[in-house]
Amino acid sequence: MSRTILITGVSGALARVVTELLIPNNEIIGVDVRPLPPERPFEGEFYCARYTQRKMAEIFRRHKPEVVIHLGRIRGTQVASSSYRYNQNVLGTRNLLDLSLKHSAKRVVVLSTYHVYGAHEHNHVGLSEDHPLRASQIFPQLADAVELDHAATSCLWRYRRLETVVLRPCNIVGPSLNNMISRLLRARAVPRLLGYDPMMQMLHERDAARAICLAVDSERWGIYNVAGEGAVPWSKAIKHAGARPAPIPHFMAYPLVGSLSALNLLFPKHLMDYFRYATVISDKAFRNDFGYSPQYDIVDTLRSVGASAAWHA
Repeated sequence: MSRTILITGVSGALARVVTELLIPNNEIIGVDVRPLPPERPFEGEFYCARYTQRKMAEIFRRHKPEVVIHLGRIRGTQVASSSYRYNQNVLGTRNLLDLSLKHSAKRVVVLSTYHVYGAHEHNHVGLSEDHPLRASQIFPQLADAVELDHAATSCLWRYRRLETVVLRPCNIVGPSLNNMISRLLRARAVPRLLGYDPMMQMLHERDAARAICLAVDSERWGIYNVAGEGAVPWSKAIKHAGARPAPIPHFMAYPLVGSLSALNLLFPKHLMDYFRYATVISDKAFRNDFGYSPQYDIVDTLRSVGASAAWHA
């Protein structure tokens, strides 16, 4: 049965994979705060708009989407302005949810992140969905990601007529993605903190897209972690991606990363602890409720990043 599906963040590579899976049987409306990359044509109807703009109401009024997939979270690696990120990630998400309710959308899928749990030395292995979201207590720079998650979960519990699914995936990587972790693994030398080698989970971009489509097609709702198959120490992840570890003494790492991230040459300083302490999630609930099973194991997933010669900057 054909549906009208609105997808945010469609200028990104993950949304493009999701669109490829959904477009054969659905009408796709794409929205992004960024223009479309010229080398990536969009098969549906595209609008460039901020999620807080009045234009979003016009898009909902015109197309009446039955399903909304919110993949448009803006990351700290994309823009430097924290106020802009907050407005789009928090106020923009609330606006999308309000418009979904107002225009009688049936289902909303919101892509959050496992980063909301926070990286801490006392994290136990296999964090479940009811684990407290401590990221903003440890890293104020992640407050907008946590509040986006809270906005979606609040909608989930308050408005049962709108079937809401909140997904918290681990690191999503792949040959076409240009996110921080994929760029990092493509480097010839990848930083590793001396004395630390946390277990890491990776989710292939196509498994992530399949998980999103499963959430769209199901009638289940709730909050779900999503992970790939297996976990490896960070040093092994680097080697599987075809790079070599570059050991950095702990006392040098934070000022070095701070300097490079300020120049947009490396990941933000506040993500350093995710390469220091393990943040391993359990996606047992999602596998049981949605019949999800990754098609790529962690070794193949990491090799796909390192072998991404076809990737376009």
